[in-house]
Amino acid sequence: MPAVVAGAGDKDDMKVFIFRCRSRPDVQAATRYETGSNLPRGECSDGWLFAESVDLKAERSRSRLGIEIAELRRRVQQQGYHVWGGSASVRAPASSEMPVAPPPFATVGAEPVVVPPALDPPRPGSTSRAAEASPAMVAAAAPGGKAPATPRHQVVWFGIPVRDLDRAIRFYSAGLGVLLRKEQAGRGVAMAVLPHTDTSIGGCLVQTMDARPSDGGPLLYLNADGRLDAAVAATAIAGGTVLQPKHAIGPDGYRAIVLDTEGNRIALYSR
Repeated sequence: MPAVVAGAGDKDDMKVFIFRCRSRPDVQAATRYETGSNLPRGECSDGWLFAESVDLKAERSRSRLGIEIAELRRRVQQQGYHVWGGSASVRAPASSEMPVAPPPFATVGAEPVVVPPALDPPRPGSTSRAAEASPAMVAAAAPGGKAPATPRHQVVWFGIPVRDLDRAIRFYSAGLGVLLRKEQAGRGVAMAVLPHTDTSIGGCLVQTMDARPSDGGPLLYLNADGRLDAAVAATAIAGGTVLQPKHAIGPDGYRAIVLDTEGNRIALYSR
């Protein structure tokens, strides 16, 4: 369900949000929703990219967008969006994508939430390939040919792609035992920040028109320390799938591999 409706006032003062098709940049779409969540995927299989917001009251009768403003306003009023163009088939450059940067805050919503204790990532087991990198190789790759003096986290932020943010919020709130809140993160992007502290690594659920959840990408470990059984039980109740039930991972603790409601494979981890 779209979170933000724009231009709901007087018809002559309508504001719309313009998106371009990733693979066919001449195909454009206007919508009253900032996230573009109501745009048809059938018109652009590779996903829509936000371009700009347009105040239709300030536009002339013939827009620089290549469509009559009166027609654009009428069609958006009728169905909430309108798609036009479609003569080219050149893929849009990657630079036109909107990156999602970590937000400058560490809380979720206005109310306090229970923040799980920060966890270090599981120590590499006997099957890890990280041990294949010798100290000499690490030093050679470092600036100046010297190994860094202090180890640091290589992951600084993560985004979990979702197709339906409201549905994903319900799933992750149940699994993590905290209340997540939806936030706007720029044109065409909506997100919900996962709880974390100022000194721990944070992440978010993020919805864009080109989000493609995956069950075969990197495996992300989420903190279920001390409540792994409850988190696994909540997974099924909230609409997810348990791929591997709780099991030990050597001396590093326990985990369960689950599939969220969006199609992402994740690990729930506890010491």
